[in-house]
Amino acid sequence: MTRTPFSGLGKPEPLKYKYKGFWSRRINEAHRLIYQVADEEILIAKCRFHYD
Repeated sequence: MTRTPFSGLGKPEPLKYKYKGFWSRRINEAHRLIYQVADEEILIAKCRFHYD
């Protein structure tokens, strides 16, 4: 994910509305990783429930 935060495994997709500026990536069928890329850092916002 550090090399390609906007592509690759987990079907990364940009989020809208409340999470604009964040990206979602699948962990498994039920859970997602919600993150934001700032400069050269990846900030993890959520890593379990999708839109909880």
